[in-house]
Amino acid sequence: MDNVLDLAIIGAGPGGVTAAIYAKRAGLNFKIFEKSCVGGNVVNAFEIENYPGVGKIVGSDLAMNFMNELMDFDIEVEYEEITNVSKNGDIFEVKGEYSSYFAKKVLIAVGTKARNLNVANEEKFYGHGVSFCATCDGAFYKNKDVLVVGGGNSALTEAMYLANIVNKVYLITRHELKGDKKEIDKIKKFNNVEIIEFKQIKELIGDKSIQEVILKDTNSEEISTLKVDGIFVYVGQVPPTSFVKELNVLNSRGFIEVDKRFETSVKGLFAIGDCIDKECRQIASAVGDAATALHFIED
Repeated sequence: MDNVLDLAIIGAGPGGVTAAIYAKRAGLNFKIFEKSCVGGNVVNAFEIENYPGVGKIVGSDLAMNFMNELMDFDIEVEYEEITNVSKNGDIFEVKGEYSSYFAKKVLIAVGTKARNLNVANEEKFYGHGVSFCATCDGAFYKNKDVLVVGGGNSALTEAMYLANIVNKVYLITRHELKGDKKEIDKIKKFNNVEIIEFKQIKELIGDKSIQEVILKDTNSEEISTLKVDGIFVYVGQVPPTSFVKELNVLNSRGFIEVDKRFETSVKGLFAIGDCIDKECRQIASAVGDAATALHFIED
């Protein structure tokens, strides 16, 4: 079979970019595939301050640094969504939207995507009041009232970003805030942020755009309403891994199961970063995963 790659890397977030750099330095014949843009979820992050060596940085700027480094190594990104990965003998077939590729080994680094609320009328208001990216859409709500859903660090960070743009931010969480104490202390200093704990959204109301939300108290089940102009959702992440479902390497939540080498039960199929079954999902850990995985891939 002609033109068989040594390695196909799927995803150009922090882990995928690191893997590509290591593969280039090792002299491997490889391609890196990305369906949207280099950086993955990093692009949408308002502010990053826990990645060593770069200090406090806007997510889009860090993503640009990733892109520039790929260019410095003369690594070209194939902008194509991968729809299926299969294996025949010792060779993987990697099917994309436009072409099929063959590789001896495959590394999956697709990260995660935002989890939906799964409430009444949610899909109706996508792009008309429901957003998953404050840095992308925050400017549309200048001097308006918005609701941020979630109690983790992502919700806290994005709520603080929005507080500098909008009139008021309601931060709603089903339980207590569960982000880092430093972030919780910071958000409590904003006069235009109101924290609403033990509430969850039941329904979105409006005509062409959101006008109000129906809330339910998670303790008393009391129903209430809240008038807002937009909602920003940060209720967790899910892995976009359906393209490897047939290989039986996913757990019940869709995350890829790997060993300490970051190899799955299918020989030659590796996975790293947020899409694998692990506890810590950070930029630094994705980069570390990639360095470790490439050590074994190069063997």
